[in-house]
Amino acid sequence: MILTVSPPGSSTLPAPSLSWFRGLVRAAEQGGLDAILFDGQWGPTPAFNLDPIPLIVALAECSTRIGLAGAIEIDHAEPFNIARSFAAADRLTAGRSALIAATGALRPGDFGHAPKRTTAERYARAAECIAVARKLWDSWEDEAILLDKPNGRFSNPDVVHPINHAGTFFSVRGPLNAPRPLQGNPPVILRDASPEGLALARESADLFIAPESADLGAIRQAIGDRPRLLATLPFTGKPETFAAQLAELSVLCDGVDVVTADLEAFADQVTPLLRSRGLRPPAYAGITLREHLGLARPRSQFAA
Repeated sequence: MILTVSPPGSSTLPAPSLSWFRGLVRAAEQGGLDAILFDGQWGPTPAFNLDPIPLIVALAECSTRIGLAGAIEIDHAEPFNIARSFAAADRLTAGRSALIAATGALRPGDFGHAPKRTTAERYARAAECIAVARKLWDSWEDEAILLDKPNGRFSNPDVVHPINHAGTFFSVRGPLNAPRPLQGNPPVILRDASPEGLALARESADLFIAPESADLGAIRQAIGDRPRLLATLPFTGKPETFAAQLAELSVLCDGVDVVTADLEAFADQVTPLLRSRGLRPPAYAGITLREHLGLARPRSQFAA
């Protein structure tokens, strides 16, 4: 069973410090969770938002196994920037980064430089953006880095590829000006349960997190078999009751996204119960987030 955690934002907290975020990550890793997802808003109004890449990289040094996921507003983002940023973050986290492709927080036209788009156009652009980012990650094959100092060769140009993408919203020659991420492609996470969001997840997601009240069977039918499906569940009540809920959900989906502000209690009280029920391993079996999620590392789509 996959377990991720989304710490809730709070209007009563002051703007959190780096040490506050580090405390969350350490507690989540102690609890054996597969990933911690930073896609909320923190602190008082106006919300305290951090660029996800510096946050993920800053938190990598206080953890060794847990995945670190950050959100990008995908319908306003540029694929080259996404690909380059997450390629760097994935190497600096030793293969533990993930992209949360956020689609619903902004209305069309919220950015002054962005044209107003219809809903269909926004989601079509988001799908193309993710596809181009994946092409850019794949533009360097795994064997591209040579580090041949005597001959002055850093890479093998025969396995570094232009992507030559010409689409509706983006025209990108490539290749990426950064080597391939350690995971090949960092996992892409979506939460949007609108009809358009479910269609986007079917095409583009590695992991989909359903709303708390969603019909998991209907969600699975909508997104297909490829993305891993997680239910959303707040950690409330007695640990024994919560562990029993997770056991029931394990037959309906691939895992659960836990929403809690008390990660220490989860680690101390819930994790031992899950391990005793065989729902969690006694320790992390892998190193990368893809390994935690049971996702194969993809081969470059440009490899011969």
